[in-house]
Amino acid sequence: MVEGLVRALTPALTLIVVTHNLAQARRISDITMFFYDGHLVEHGPTDDLFENPKQEQTGRYVSGRIG
Repeated sequence: MVEGLVRALTPALTLIVVTHNLAQARRISDITMFFYDGHLVEHGPTDDLFENPKQEQTGRYVSGRIG
């Protein structure tokens, strides 16, 4: 229900959501930022970040090898 509300509001508002739930991040975001150990590692369109990460550390995180 909350995720539906977030998606309904996004055309009119910019929302920042912080989550450790990767499935949720994929469902509700258009753009994703990956922070690790206090540093921004990578950002970009959600599908690109999950399907074709540019940084090795991002790839390890989204595949479950770290984190």
